Amino acid sequence: MAEKITIQDIADALGLSRNTVSKALNNHPQIPEQTRNKVIQKAADLKYKNYSQMKIENIALLTRSDINAISFYSETIRGIETSLSANGYNLILTLVKPEDILSGNLPVNIQQSNLDGIISVEIFDKLYMQKVLGTGIPTVFIDSLPNSLFEHHKYDVIMVENELSTYQLTKDLIDRGHQDIGFIGDANHCRSFYERWLGFTRALSQGGLSNSSQFSIQLEDTNPYLSVDWMTSQIKSLKKLPTAFVCANDDIAICVIRSLKSLGYQIPTDIEVTGFDDVPNSAIIEPALTTVHTYPYELGIRVVESLMNRIDRPDRHNETVYLDTSLVWRQSTRQPQKNNP
Repeated sequence: MAEKITIQDIADALGLSRNTVSKALNNHPQIPEQTRNKVIQKAADLKYKNYSQMKIENIALLTRSDINAISFYSETIRGIETSLSANGYNLILTLVKPEDILSGNLPVNIQQSNLDGIISVEIFDKLYMQKVLGTGIPTVFIDSLPNSLFEHHKYDVIMVENELSTYQLTKDLIDRGHQDIGFIGDANHCRSFYERWLGFTRALSQGGLSNSSQFSIQLEDTNPYLSVDWMTSQIKSLKKLPTAFVCANDDIAICVIRSLKSLGYQIPTDIEVTGFDDVPNSAIIEPALTTVHTYPYELGIRVVESLMNRIDRPDRHNETVYLDTSLVWRQSTRQPQKNNP
């Protein structure tokens, strides 16, 4: 006869105290959700009482520890949480520190025994992404790296449309007489930034304006693009100020507006500024920001849809999905206010 499994056996297997395991199994509010899920999963693995038939369905949201600084993702995460809950899954926020990415250390809960799927957000290190895929856990990335494929892995990428909308913004500036236009943002940060830069350069090329580097700020993303002091120093260091800045996202554009105002420039009279994403602060900043409207909540819903498909059919073909965007004209440019919400 098999030996009866006890709470102490579960505690020993996890390196926890018997009291912690007991509280976790009884849903005590003092026990963190991640610990509770780990205990219940181990109880199921060891066939402890009625837990032997229980399957814990967890999805890890794997993201950088500074994710709260990026305005775009708050609504996306809300969409993910809503959709996962409707599908009967728990969402476990799993933060990765920069030093973990450099060393290639995955969080301890990123294991097949703990998770049914991974949603990766704002982790754009090729070796680290390969390590995540190497776990064999079904994975969907929100955005990815430019010019990078992981040929020996199955995964999906969900993005918003970037190139055409940035091309249209830049072309409008050129059509209204701008010739000195700068781009602000590291085009190599992620595929979205790279595609926005491609749209920007395509518009310049078609308009006969080939060189924007003297008007641009494109240092590596390790620099503090969201620091007004840093941005002010970068703008002051330009040999010549452009008549318009096209920024890689709204958070950068808002920082640019604040920096320009601190230097005494009037927007859009002296210089025009555009962003991308249409985050809530883009409509609050003075002047309100001309930008590209994305649909972050719907993006979160679509991410979960893709992940459910990947869980059901792990070996299906890889997909990259783009969600449409739309231009929003506001007071940071002199363009007529066509689509002001």
